[in-house]
Amino acid sequence: MMDVAVFSDIHGNHSALQASIDYAVGKGITNFVLLGDYVTDCPNPQKTMELIYVLKQYFNTYIIRGNREEYLLNYKKTGEGRWKKGSASGSLLYTYENLTDKDFNFFESLPNYGIFQKKGLPGFEYCHGSPTNTTELLFNEKRNTKKVLTHLKTGMLLHGHNHIQGSYTYRGKKAVNPGSIGIPWGYGGKTQFGIIHGDGKVWEEEYVQLEYNRKEIIREFKASDLCAYAPAWAAVTMHTIRTGVDLNQTVLLRAMRLCEQERGYVKWPDIPEKYWAIALKENNIDLHGKEIPILKKEDA
Repeated sequence: MMDVAVFSDIHGNHSALQASIDYAVGKGITNFVLLGDYVTDCPNPQKTMELIYVLKQYFNTYIIRGNREEYLLNYKKTGEGRWKKGSASGSLLYTYENLTDKDFNFFESLPNYGIFQKKGLPGFEYCHGSPTNTTELLFNEKRNTKKVLTHLKTGMLLHGHNHIQGSYTYRGKKAVNPGSIGIPWGYGGKTQFGIIHGDGKVWEEEYVQLEYNRKEIIREFKASDLCAYAPAWAAVTMHTIRTGVDLNQTVLLRAMRLCEQERGYVKWPDIPEKYWAIALKENNIDLHGKEIPILKKEDA
């Protein structure tokens, strides 16, 4: 018998990560698979990295790289410069400036894909997006997902990236997404991860949704420079943490559309904050990530 905790898409939310580690260790779990996107979006990424280093030191860990780690590494390699303060790229810049050489060397050391093979247990594969692309999205029933599963060397793939917790089986092969620890979707914003139970013949997945100290991470948003670096992006991220409702892409695309309509063009990351502010307001989100009450006609 072997139990493995599967963590993905932490996005710098060390409060949620700590609660997930505590839960897993409390169940006697000593094996962890980490599926990438460890930082960006939440403040104080160094706190998340310290927790990952502790896991790596004291437990049996299998760790791969996510697309956010690739963004950061590529930015470092290409001479920096493109990211700037503002809601489009400020969160990435903030994270970049708060990481150390140790962190970048760690990201550089990680593979994009792994295969678990241990005597007496069935094998499985693990990646962030897909085995060949950290940014590929594996949604249920989609043609590319079926193709990926068809080409698996084992019977199961652990993957993250799309933040949607659940399983999908195609021709006897299974894709398992543990959900997002740091920017979870659904379940009222509870942190999400998976546990796989191996009995020598098959792996059975269990999905966990866990309440955690959200007030701690929200307080850190307000106390950090992240809100100054990326005001609207921080607000919409806090809104997702509070509610489990993802409006990041909705707000981003609306801000880009407004910019294009008024200026005749739009080029990321040069999207003025006034467009972000309108997009937030249209989605009833304030700068603290709280929902703006919608006035009923009789209240107006």
